[in-house]
Amino acid sequence: MNIPKLPPELLTLARNISSKCTRCLACQIRCAFLKEHGTPGELAERLLASGTGLGRAYECSLCGLCQATCPLGLALPDFFLAMRRAALKEGRVSLTPYRSILNYEAVGASALFRLFKLPAGGHTVLFPGCAFPGAHPDTALALYKHLRASDPALGLVLGCCFKPSHDFGRQDFFKKRFGALREKLLSRGVRTVLTACPNCFKIFDQYGDGLAVRSVVETLAENLPADRPRQRGTAIVHTPCPLRFEKKIQEDILGVARASGLDVEKTRQDGALAPCCGAGGAVTPLRTDYAENWTGEVKMRAQGRFVLTSCAGCVQTLSRHTRTIHLLDLIFFPQAARRGTLSRPRGLGSYLHRLLFKWKALSIPSLLSLRTRG
Repeated sequence: MNIPKLPPELLTLARNISSKCTRCLACQIRCAFLKEHGTPGELAERLLASGTGLGRAYECSLCGLCQATCPLGLALPDFFLAMRRAALKEGRVSLTPYRSILNYEAVGASALFRLFKLPAGGHTVLFPGCAFPGAHPDTALALYKHLRASDPALGLVLGCCFKPSHDFGRQDFFKKRFGALREKLLSRGVRTVLTACPNCFKIFDQYGDGLAVRSVVETLAENLPADRPRQRGTAIVHTPCPLRFEKKIQEDILGVARASGLDVEKTRQDGALAPCCGAGGAVTPLRTDYAENWTGEVKMRAQGRFVLTSCAGCVQTLSRHTRTIHLLDLIFFPQAARRGTLSRPRGLGSYLHRLLFKWKALSIPSLLSLRTRG
């Protein structure tokens, strides 16, 4: 067979999936993308035979549910990401439909929004990400104050992890920009990064060589705020895609949610089997129907119950369709979170609140004596 020239990483993945995929259809049952385009084995076969179909990977949410349902645990998200990288490198796709997302990433990495504060002798920083402090500003500040009360040497780093570029296949750009962030953290003495964003967690976990990464939920599970009013009602937990295979964090999320007093009910689609919220892979510009299919699945699971999640992006997407609460909002402002009266800025307002968060964090009395590095 005259195999088209494919990048080595993609060629290896395609050959492996083509030969090992049993076409059992388990991954297709809940995935509109695979239902329409075929099993991963069939997609790999076509790619190896003709080199066609690379651009279709931009219709995939990169959510990982296919890998979770695959009896062989094949690395299917890696395959679709490698297809995106190859498609972009060969000029088969345009990133014009994603300009607003890339602009959002660029703003988050700009000097206006960046911050690096670390006390002398400190080795741990909070990295809240882009979306969380803008969409949940009161909670972000409360979280930072709470964490610093336990660890006065905790630093704060504001910036972007560049996951949008990573998922769009801009591999060289991602390696350069995230690599620079990683080197800066290490050179300033940082050894542990606490993330409030599941996407940031995944990026640091995969590429932050030399840096330990923890979700803030893991830390809060060991040290919840005291004297919180008990809540009543039923809820389910929506696991963000980047935490699909993080069993320990999933258990901590469930424990923290139940500690609120809510009756958190299990479903057959919890944890590794959770559907995407609809925002994964930025598929909406190309396939709104796919995104709505995922969102509808979450709404069906909820059946009128509160949906608790630890991802600001999931909250923004799902709250348009069903009652959704950020877990950290529930921890620090439980009653306001349940009533829906907590500030949740959108659009340009979220940018303003990110700047306000930066200013307020710097205005905390205990931070005034901190030494700014870099």
